[in-house]
Formats: sequence, structure tokens, C-alpha cells
Amino acid sequence: MTHSPQIREILAQSPLFQGLEPADLEALAAVASLRQLSKGQSLFLEGDPARTLFIVARGMIKVYKMDPQGRRQMVLHLDGPYHAVAAVAVFLEKPRYPASAEALEDSLLLAIPTEAFHGLLETHPALSRALIRFLARRQGQLVHLLDRLVFHEVSARLAEYLLGRLEAEGQGFGLPTNPELAALLGTAPEVVSRKLGELFRQGLIRLAERRVWIDDPAALREVAEA
Repeated sequence: MTHSPQIREILAQSPLFQGLEPADLEALAAVASLRQLSKGQSLFLEGDPARTLFIVARGMIKVYKMDPQGRRQMVLHLDGPYHAVAAVAVFLEKPRYPASAEALEDSLLLAIPTEAFHGLLETHPALSRALIRFLARRQGQLVHLLDRLVFHEVSARLAEYLLGRLEAEGQGFGLPTNPELAALLGTAPEVVSRKLGELFRQGLIRLAERRVWIDDPAALREVAEA
């Protein structure tokens, strides 16, 4: 059976399925579908049953939690192209999404039903190994994030974030709002605004309508590693 080349390409590019053989990707493509999401539209809410594994094909998804009063958002992370959204939820004993997610811009997502995905894990050992590698990388990323929050200045964290977006999306990538970016970096919105201004005045980044260009990534890398 043949499937959309776009679906197979999304699967092949996703870090979650890195290194899988064409036959394994084909099996995943057979149960996957594409879903459009408009800017501001909710993908799921905290506590919803985790019936679907989502991979971002295009756009940006914000994963967040609300405070106990339901008034203030805490942004946990932003997922761009080829990244899985709250993937760990589908492997919990009682699979429910631990946070909420919505589109920061018009987005396209790949949707894989959780039940079908679990079935493929039973019959495709390579998929199970890819999953283990993915979860190990995620744990390493969390340890790295904790290190950055504790031991590095906001400028270094911001520079590293910008470089990561450049690597993932190329020049002219879009920025989230300052409050969202502040939540990701563990600081305040006014600090983010000030630090972006400093990087701009130093000629390390160019900004236009919340889009960023980095002409000298090596110079910005020095800030990130300071």
C-alpha cells in the first residue's frame, strides 16, 4: 500500500523516529493522518485522554499549564516542525495529557492513534528501540535545561534558544511573545525584551515583525557558551 509522500517525509524527519527503515516508516504511515490547526486553536487540554500521538509538520505548538486559579499560563516548551507534542503521555499507564497545547500559528500536524502506535511497538522492534533512544535524549535535554537555568545567565540561555531555532527552522524564524519566551527561559518578559534589544544593538541578530535572522552564528555561539 502506498501513502502520502508528505506523511512519510514527516515521519522520516522526526527525531522520535530517527533511523527507522523504510518498512517501519511505511507501517507508521499506514495509520497516520494529517490535521490542520488554526492559530490559537487548542490541540488538547490538560487531563484529556491521550488518544493520539502528534508530530508537528508545519507551524508551532505551545505546550503549557495553567496556575490553580486558571489565570496564568506557564509555558513548558514550544514544539516546531518534526517534533512530537507531549509524546510521553501516550506511554503512561493511564494515558492523559499532563498539560495543554495550542497552535501559536497556523499549523499542520501528523496524528497517529495511540492504540495503533502501541500495536506497532509490539510488531516492530526497531520502532521500540527508536522510542527508547528518543526518551533517553529527552532525559538528557531536561538535565541540560536544568544546568542552564541554574548556572547560566539569561543572555546565554536566550542565545542558545535562538541558535536552536535557527538550526531547526533556518533564517527568518518566528519568535513567540516575550511572556512565552520568558517562561521558556525562566525569567521575566521585560528581561527578555532587554536582552533581545542588546543582541540586536550588538549586531548579533536582526529582528523584523517577531522574525529573527542570525548573520554570524559563531558570534552568537560565544554568547551562549559564556
